Amino acid sequence: MKLNQSLYAYVWNGNDNNCNSYLFAGVLAGNKHILIDPGHIVTPYLHEDGYGRLVEEIESDGLKVTDIGLVILTHAHPDHVEASEKLRSLYGAPVAMHKDDLGVYKMYGGKNTIDIQLEEGVLNLAAPVLSPLEIIKVPGHSPGHVAVYWPSQKALAAGDVVFYRSMGRVDLPGGDEKAMKVSIDKLAELDLQYLFCGHAYMHPGVIQGKEAIKKNFDLIKEYF
Repeated sequence: MKLNQSLYAYVWNGNDNNCNSYLFAGVLAGNKHILIDPGHIVTPYLHEDGYGRLVEEIESDGLKVTDIGLVILTHAHPDHVEASEKLRSLYGAPVAMHKDDLGVYKMYGGKNTIDIQLEEGVLNLAAPVLSPLEIIKVPGHSPGHVAVYWPSQKALAAGDVVFYRSMGRVDLPGGDEKAMKVSIDKLAELDLQYLFCGHAYMHPGVIQGKEAIKKNFDLIKEYF
């Protein structure tokens, strides 16, 4: 789903568990794109084709999968990371994750290469990043969970920290309820017009408009 010339949202509408994916277009040298959280290749229970649907939707928006220059993983859970290795092996797209989630990645059976270990702050890569992005460490759902903020677009890919009127689980290995509350407060301070949630729970997970986003954060902080 194209939101504007730079922002694309791929909302998972299948019946099995899988994440939403987001594409930041043209942010890398050579008009390459960043894809955030490509999700499952095939979903675990109903065997739905997550990777195939994602590629089809990207190409239907007039973009090329071959132009994905980086895959960023907000965290290490399989429903967010599995397809990253396929993109890496087929198209050479390097994969980035925060170093503090590498233990979670291995615990869930991850064996593939993580090319770039993310640190909090402005995203720095060997190739130029044409429009600055910020990596924000937001533990709580997992120890090395990150959100990806594009200040010029006022867009935030929040992974599984924030959902529509809800927040991510803290009962999985590495979860931390106190850290999650601090992370939500941290993200609520950002100047946002687009909030991209990691899953389509009760809502597509794409929240637009400053007031709607503020209301969503306020409800989460009030009830959770």
